[in-house]
Amino acid sequence: MLKFKKIKGNFVHHTAVINWKDLKIGKGNIIGPYVVIGNKAQWKKKRKSGKIVIGNKNIINEFTNIHLPTTLKKLTYIGNNNYIMNSSTIDHDCYIEDHVTISSNVVLGGNVHLMKHSNLGIRTIVHQNQVIGSYTMIGMGSIITRKKIIKPGYVFYGKPIKLIKKNNISLNKNKITGKSLTTEFLRYKKLKKNI
Repeated sequence: MLKFKKIKGNFVHHTAVINWKDLKIGKGNIIGPYVVIGNKAQWKKKRKSGKIVIGNKNIINEFTNIHLPTTLKKLTYIGNNNYIMNSSTIDHDCYIEDHVTISSNVVLGGNVHLMKHSNLGIRTIVHQNQVIGSYTMIGMGSIITRKKIIKPGYVFYGKPIKLIKKNNISLNKNKITGKSLTTEFLRYKKLKKNI
């Protein structure tokens, strides 16, 4: 049986390595075996600065790494109700909104922003300083380079990634109207401009 301990209202596997000093965490999170939270940022030229913030009711599966931020943003952030599968890497200064799915072996370079309800397939690789739009589906094995536009509400796939079709499954499931999608696209453009 897997051995979890209840710590600060969260279930944490006894093998997880967590830098509690640099972590602010909510409640109801499940942190799996051999998860590492709060190791140094993987960027030689930048020093660690700031905290990791994790919200509520996230599932973080085994062997996932979540790195400390740098002076770039001073925050690595994971919101609420996210599902992070095994062996994923969330590098420094990443920002993950709510209801995001990160499949097994996904790698997020530094300063990547995942908007709400985005879904990244197995072994997706995301270049640093990139924004992934809300209600998107990224096909497994895709490579998202720096300049690609991953706008909200679409399915993308490929090496490098290409737009395939509208993500009607997610849009219908979440009752997203044309007006709501336009609002998300405007928010995406603002985030992309400022990243």
